[in-house]
Amino acid sequence: MNKRLVVFLLCLALSVGLVTWLVSLDDKKESPPATPAPTQQAPELSPDQSPEASAIPLEPVSEAKLREYKETALAAMETTREIFQAADKGSASNVVLSDATVAQLISALGAGGYTAVDYFGNMNVQNAQPLIDFGNAVNAGVEGEACYYVVHADGTLHGNNLAYKNGVASVTTVSVEWDENGQPEVYSTGQYALTQLELTSKGWLICTRDSGSGGSEWAVNGNAYTFLRLTAYDDTKRSLADKYMGEQAYSENNLFTCSWTTSDFGQLDFNSLFPILYSRYYGTVPLTGSNMGYIAGFEKLPDSDLYIAPYDQFQEVICSYIDIDVDTLQWLSDDSSAYGGYYVLGTAQEYYNNITPKVPSPEVTDYWYNSDGSLTLKVDAVYPAYGTDCAFTHELTVMETDEGFKYLSNYVYESENNIIPELVLRSERKNRIAAVE
Repeated sequence: MNKRLVVFLLCLALSVGLVTWLVSLDDKKESPPATPAPTQQAPELSPDQSPEASAIPLEPVSEAKLREYKETALAAMETTREIFQAADKGSASNVVLSDATVAQLISALGAGGYTAVDYFGNMNVQNAQPLIDFGNAVNAGVEGEACYYVVHADGTLHGNNLAYKNGVASVTTVSVEWDENGQPEVYSTGQYALTQLELTSKGWLICTRDSGSGGSEWAVNGNAYTFLRLTAYDDTKRSLADKYMGEQAYSENNLFTCSWTTSDFGQLDFNSLFPILYSRYYGTVPLTGSNMGYIAGFEKLPDSDLYIAPYDQFQEVICSYIDIDVDTLQWLSDDSSAYGGYYVLGTAQEYYNNITPKVPSPEVTDYWYNSDGSLTLKVDAVYPAYGTDCAFTHELTVMETDEGFKYLSNYVYESENNIIPELVLRSERKNRIAAVE
């Protein structure tokens, strides 16, 4: 099968997923975060073509301007040649570069005067000032252009050429790869209207793609927002978020989305929290409905998606991270003496309306140590699915222990503008428990 056709089919099948922070412009080897993705791979989009009728009047990019974008993208790719050629690309048919190599590629682009970031947004944007200036200009209603490049783990490069003209914002994408002869080659371009182009006070550049130019399927299952953090994320704050909250901080648990203390656990749902803490405690992959049986060895109830976590194991895991006595834990959780443990439900695709559940990511904005030695993190939930860099704010307090650390409390700032992720698994679990009891 033609290589570009494969890329095209994968892109259509996966659309734009969550996860990350950035939207990819191509879905060749990674599940995409939120960035405008070309809907056409081959043949290449000409300046006179539009992928689909847009709800926003969009002046087509001229042939001369598109040619300029291509030439600039090819020149940017050339700055990474030496590093890419010398890199360990593994033995698989699909190239997968190490994070260290990707960082080197981004540094090379930055040194060459280009604005660049990695696909997942795990690294700070290199040479961010041109985009900051552009964002401030757009906020002031001043026309202009700017470009940034996204580096993928396979070494491909995707340019996002942002423009603001006559009150209309747009992005023209140019995707570049190394051909069989080791030369940079443009394999895809596209132009899309943006309904929003804004630099926030926190330094996030947020672009909202016009759903009319992406198709109804893309609008329903994709993520319309591109998030790019232009101000550098302090390394200490980044590491604190990683250590105490993890990559799936807000995924199907409410440890960080409701207020609680060790003297009042409020609405904290321990049954939903258990799979997250189990994975951390035992160092396994996240437990889901499809892997829970063979990874954890839990008993699955007949004709049900529910599993039973034995009393001792459930309590050991929870109490390792939260100071709670077992009697209180049992009182606040869903358990069954007949089955000898606590009910646990893993995630499954059919529980969600979209391709994947959309959840925010934690951004530590401040932290301080308390008189008792505990540490409090002030955290903003960055929620690309809703186009906001602060869906809600909370303060998480933790205490280091000889075995690791424990969570002491979480406080969610009250606001009528809060957007709290829905805890789908809790309602699904309750329904399934009612069916078996």
